[in-house]
Amino acid sequence: MTRLTPEIVVKTLFNSDISNDADHVRAILTSLVKPFASQATLKWILDNRLPTPGHRRYFNSVTEIDRIVFRIIAERRTSGYDEGDLLSMLLQAQDDDGSHMNDQQLRDEVMTLFLAGHETTALALSWSWYLLATHPEAEQKFHAELAEVLGGRVPNVSDLPKLKFTEMIAKETMRLYPPAYAVGREAIEDTEIGGFSVPKRTQLFAFQWVTHRDPRYFDEPDAFKPERWINGDLAPKYAYFPFGGGPRQCIGNYFAMMEVVLLLATIGQRFRFKLDPGHKVEVLPVLSLRPKTGIKVIIEPRI
Repeated sequence: MTRLTPEIVVKTLFNSDISNDADHVRAILTSLVKPFASQATLKWILDNRLPTPGHRRYFNSVTEIDRIVFRIIAERRTSGYDEGDLLSMLLQAQDDDGSHMNDQQLRDEVMTLFLAGHETTALALSWSWYLLATHPEAEQKFHAELAEVLGGRVPNVSDLPKLKFTEMIAKETMRLYPPAYAVGREAIEDTEIGGFSVPKRTQLFAFQWVTHRDPRYFDEPDAFKPERWINGDLAPKYAYFPFGGGPRQCIGNYFAMMEVVLLLATIGQRFRFKLDPGHKVEVLPVLSLRPKTGIKVIIEPRI
């Protein structure tokens, strides 16, 4: 999944294909994200102030991914062709004074979506396969829907309204295993929340992992029950917030849901996954909610 989603996000952002460099790009992205797991530790603080090997490796990775992104930007400026992707939209965008983004500004915008738009989706997919592999009744319903809606053909966007149970699987997976398991906010002024004084510049965190499993909001909160979403979003506002909420809600939430549902349908139609009985799956809450040593499966072709 972590090989597939970078290819998709790059195709969407740049209308470019990185299949030949997929392993290289995936390795770079992994090395970029990894240090943030210890961002609150003394080691992280020192690594960002001293020329340590870890510090050098991190910035070497930044330089390498910048090289790829700036190359794509330069090629697009040279061609001047509208590819119908996000980069084309950003190149055409202009301020009130008619000025356009420079290369550095373009890099900053696309890098945010580049980094945020692949790992979380890969995790949502991985945890979905894990839950389907451990819940055969849900897996049977999933396969039955794919057979009824698709009949063996490749799914497309027009199929999304019909893939209702597949969407429920995605929603329920992100309830139990939200890829972004905590969201932070900083108070821009002195305020009060629920009777608690919150001084200006205080950083607050809301943990989806806790709220999504709260029995006040969800019946059998630890159970994988995609059917709980059959009538839409029944949970109170902000009891379920895998993409955050408010004005700074994840900008890619609709794209991510579309991507997860279509990939579940595409892959699930051709394969089923059985967990490797000799491999223990453990949760590792770092920057995102990862499986500590991956999720090893046995692949079985379906068609």
